[in-house]
Amino acid sequence: MKTEYRDNDSRLVGDCIDRDPAAWAAFIKKYSRLIYISINNRLKKYGIAMSGQDIEDIRQDILASLWGHSKLESIRNRHDISYWLAVTCGNMAIEYVRKRRSIDLAKCLPLFDNIDEGDLAELAWPSQTSADDDNAREELLKKAQGLIKSLPDKERLIIKLNLIHGKKYHEIADILNMPRGTVSSYIKRAKERLKNGLRDFF
Repeated sequence: MKTEYRDNDSRLVGDCIDRDPAAWAAFIKKYSRLIYISINNRLKKYGIAMSGQDIEDIRQDILASLWGHSKLESIRNRHDISYWLAVTCGNMAIEYVRKRRSIDLAKCLPLFDNIDEGDLAELAWPSQTSADDDNAREELLKKAQGLIKSLPDKERLIIKLNLIHGKKYHEIADILNMPRGTVSSYIKRAKERLKNGLRDFF
């Protein structure tokens, strides 16, 4: 790898856009592992298990797309592209799997993993509750499960990412490749439905 490419992503990206084969080879050497990890991490977030060879196939497909479709031209901050690359490659991995496996992403995450009464309080609002015994908590849990299952697919996925998996609005926007304002609207609407449905418990 050329010395000027080691700490200068701007030069590296510029040369790749100009179709310099040496720059592209340097790009692959520098970021191939990051792309692999980004793919693997994003698939795990959706509960999608794939072999190392499958992930490698996706990586090769993504690299071909980055080069062939000139996606690097869309990078605004070229001084350090690692964050852009991680998010973009994660999104591309999900699209790759979705197209080839017809996966319903709203069903990929376990519905109620790692959830407790603290999460249920967050689903409604922070106030005193009457759920002071195990039976009441169990009833509340079942009611909340039913309400979440009844949400539209996209709302259900977003509210799970936010409340159950602890993802912030901007992280959800990156994962799902949608505007942050749209994520905020979905979460607000879903919380209102859950509040109304759990009103009798609070």
